[in-house]
Amino acid sequence: MEEVKSKNLLLKEIKTFKELEKEIIDNNKCCACGACVAYCTSQGFDVIKMDGNKPIYITDANIDNCKECGICYYICPNTTPLIDQINEEFQIIDELGHIITVIAAKTTDQEIKKLGQDGGIVTTVLTYLFEQDRIDAAIVSEYDENFKPVPKIIYDKKDLLKSAGTRYSISSNILPLKDFNKISQEIMNKKDILNIEDLSIAFVGTPCQCRAIRKMQHLSISPIYSIRFVIGLFCFENFDYDKLFEIIEKETKLVPANVLKAQIKKNFFVTSRENKVFEVDIKKLDEAVRDHCHECDEFTGRFSDFSVGASGAPEGYSIIIIRTNEGQNLINSLLSEGFIDKYNIPAKEISEWKTKKINWFRKMTSLKTKKGK
Repeated sequence: MEEVKSKNLLLKEIKTFKELEKEIIDNNKCCACGACVAYCTSQGFDVIKMDGNKPIYITDANIDNCKECGICYYICPNTTPLIDQINEEFQIIDELGHIITVIAAKTTDQEIKKLGQDGGIVTTVLTYLFEQDRIDAAIVSEYDENFKPVPKIIYDKKDLLKSAGTRYSISSNILPLKDFNKISQEIMNKKDILNIEDLSIAFVGTPCQCRAIRKMQHLSISPIYSIRFVIGLFCFENFDYDKLFEIIEKETKLVPANVLKAQIKKNFFVTSRENKVFEVDIKKLDEAVRDHCHECDEFTGRFSDFSVGASGAPEGYSIIIIRTNEGQNLINSLLSEGFIDKYNIPAKEISEWKTKKINWFRKMTSLKTKKGK
């Protein structure tokens, strides 16, 4: 049985995938982040895989391959181990997490403005990181031909526009790391990097996915040591893809392949490839909300370097909650070099603006947790 040392923590009480399956997966608490499969597969253990959005044993025969190391259980964002440790590490004492400051900003890139969501901040940040050679790759989400989110690792800023926009159904963004050994070699060949430890990757994900990333970083396990920046996305709830588009098609007659863009602004708005906009009452989508979202108490991504979302933002802007020194330095660089423009708060609102935004996030987090009860 394998023991993993992490700072002052020794994982002595081992729980395996069987316990993870019983406590989390079978109880519909799995958020399909892909962390368990990513770790297990990257180590060559050949035990579990993703079946759609569900981690399962590859076959009954593969069960015996389990090393009973317990890592899959510990890094799951919805299990309790390591939560106290990462809360302390990231100075989290409440539902919003540590906040250095809150700003509203928007991209200055006209092409990103056209394709991005709201302020286009995430795409602009990644563009900057690629241009400055501060990252070799980024883990993002793209849409397939049926508007279904697909997690992907990209190596160049030219691929970023394909990932612009918000995802409203699950994308298992940690899952691509299951092929880390192959991926890392591809990146190293493309970037002329000799040492795998010199790789630098930016991760973009939902609050639960960021939580799993921080657990993996806390344990200092492969394949997570190349993640340099963790960018969180505001997330009130996530929808089951099939259920969501069953409702969308019923309400709008639009099939997934004809959807160009989706956005929530009080209600759910869908834009067709013919640029026709359809509005769907958000309450009609309740039955499509994934079960694990009812268990989640995170809205703003408290385990990120900075988190981004439209909620509470002025029209055409995004809110950025800066949480770590790394996040603050990065956003300051984008502002000083003109990649993004900061919202000018009206003089009469300056003294209360940040407080009002924080109170708004508390309200949204409270609404999220109440809805799940």
